[in-house]
Amino acid sequence: MKKSTLYVVFLIVFGGILFFYNLGGWDLWNPDEPRYAQIAKEMLQGEGWIIPHLNSEVYLDKPPLFFWLMAATATALGGMTEFAARFPSAFFGLFTLLLLFYLGKRLFNEKVGFLSALILATSVEYLWLAHRANIDATLTFFTTAAITCFYVGFYKRQGKWILYLFAYGAMAFGVLAKLQIGVIVPVLVIGGYFLMQREWRFFKDPSHIPGIALFVAFIGGWLALAYLSGGKEYLWGLLYQKTAATFFETASHARPFYYYLVNFPYNFVPWIVFFPSALIFGLSAKGRKKEFIFAFFWFVVIFAFFSISEAKRDLYLLPLYPAAALMVGYLLEQLPLGAEGVRRKIISIPFLILVITLALGAISLPIVAAIKGKFYLQHPWEIGIISALIVGGGGFLAFHAYQHRRRDLPFYIIVVTVFALTLYGLTRIVPEVDRYKSARPLSQAIVSAMRPGDQLGVYQMEGASFNYYTGYNQIKWLEEEKDLRQFLRSPQRVLCIMRDRHYNLLQKDPTLSISVVATGQVGHKRLAVISNRQTP
Repeated sequence: MKKSTLYVVFLIVFGGILFFYNLGGWDLWNPDEPRYAQIAKEMLQGEGWIIPHLNSEVYLDKPPLFFWLMAATATALGGMTEFAARFPSAFFGLFTLLLLFYLGKRLFNEKVGFLSALILATSVEYLWLAHRANIDATLTFFTTAAITCFYVGFYKRQGKWILYLFAYGAMAFGVLAKLQIGVIVPVLVIGGYFLMQREWRFFKDPSHIPGIALFVAFIGGWLALAYLSGGKEYLWGLLYQKTAATFFETASHARPFYYYLVNFPYNFVPWIVFFPSALIFGLSAKGRKKEFIFAFFWFVVIFAFFSISEAKRDLYLLPLYPAAALMVGYLLEQLPLGAEGVRRKIISIPFLILVITLALGAISLPIVAAIKGKFYLQHPWEIGIISALIVGGGGFLAFHAYQHRRRDLPFYIIVVTVFALTLYGLTRIVPEVDRYKSARPLSQAIVSAMRPGDQLGVYQMEGASFNYYTGYNQIKWLEEEKDLRQFLRSPQRVLCIMRDRHYNLLQKDPTLSISVVATGQVGHKRLAVISNRQTP
């Protein structure tokens, strides 16, 4: 069996276990997971497939592809579940690893591709989002596919139109996943790079024509159907108010321009320690190659674009993680951690920093788990000690292999350490934290308290998790206090979910007759469910 085939098989098995193990073992967590699963559920219940709906109202924030994927998975599995909701992210998260292996092989060699795929799979943010019912792992697959097909296609002598066709198809799916970003990322990377390289023939090549025609037909057809279903108001809200306008100003997720300079490093753990060295080596006279410059350009241009944007979240940066993984993979292939004679400071210093960090983590984890974990965990000491053993053991073995110059072994030990810690976390830690994060227990109490004809409301908070776990698709979402008071004075029996502090203020109003039906906690929010009528 060829080495490339072995690499692919290993990545499928490794990524399959890492991303799919216990994928449905905990409830959907706010803010995005229950909202997206509820939209897919409402599609299955007949709200429509062209225009997404949430709480039986038109949902303007995202196009339908990701919800189609969720709904299709739920149909295949016999119903919407936590596993079905997260399946698209895990599936496309896995296939992005294979794409990155292929791209790394074409840019450098198959070993760089393999190392880069492992780095991507075990970086904290990518690993987490591949387990979440979020759009960004799916989007990253399509943006990476478009970039890969454009780049590889450009250097092919024959049949490049086929790869360009796939590239434009991937961009079309990217648009259906997250609108303009599905085009902006590959266009900035590929268009900007070939402009910088003065490769004018890329832009003049008629091989683009079939792909452009496919893209226009695909997106044009969807926009026509959306217009027929929702009119110009829907398209204006979807394509501008809820998306493009947030580049300039936003009511939520507003962050300073330097946000990602602070945010990216801890989301690219543990490989961030090698990232500065990768830049230094890759841009040096000895390490500089046009292929590295391509990965570097990919990273910088997307980092700059999202930094300029007013709205910022950790997960928005995910499409540049493959580029970061390629740069670190190239460094570790050129300068293996345990190779004979390779004791250069450029690689030894970051490795020793990582080992020291792992050692300090092993010492502090039991203490931190005991102090902080008591709020979230049933067994903080056990979890702290076992996590410390995994982290400390991995650090010790990696350092031992490094001391004995076992070439790539220190790298693989770090990968296995992340793998083991992830599986333990998915088995033991996340299910315990779920008791703190889940809206299911309070939702079950609400369903038990509801009677035919009752109306449920939510005051000044995200309500999708209660849609999902109560099964009610027409919850009254209240933002203004006057609307809340009017709701509580309804002639019918109503229930309303709110924070404790809001209930305490309402108690002081003698004109309101309210009582507590249930209490609970979802994340850091302590909640009360109140009613204007006693339970009959």
